[in-house]
Amino acid sequence: MARNISVKVPVASLVAEIEAKIAEIEQAIADYPRVREEYEKANEQYKSDVVAFVADFLTSNNHTVGYDHDDTIRIGRGYGGKLELTFDTEAIAGFPEKPTEPSRPNQSEWFGREHTTRKSLLEKNLKILRMTSQEEVSASTYGAIMEIL
Repeated sequence: MARNISVKVPVASLVAEIEAKIAEIEQAIADYPRVREEYEKANEQYKSDVVAFVADFLTSNNHTVGYDHDDTIRIGRGYGGKLELTFDTEAIAGFPEKPTEPSRPNQSEWFGREHTTRKSLLEKNLKILRMTSQEEVSASTYGAIMEIL
């Protein structure tokens, strides 16, 4: 018959992990304006690169233009009679890659029934862990906190 194993995690190591994550979030908050500005510049460069690439590609590959959904470049009519060119970017080698937008470092999220920021939830758990007189916490407590980290 299998026996239950009781695993304990030192509170001090858990507190250190939470403090490190809070410091990481605070650094990300401080760096966000710079990262966002870099993204905006990269996005403007991406627009220029796409226009240059499309102009060059259309002049040299006009035989790939069609009306079917599986054509590399599809011509269609949009709402209001607007002409639309749709490009299959995966089928075109060398098509410029769009830069990824940085996520907000302290965005509100749902944790169970609570809608809060990751940092505030970590600070709340850190406060509780600092008040405890126990030297160890159970692995299930550690696992619940690791989901937040």
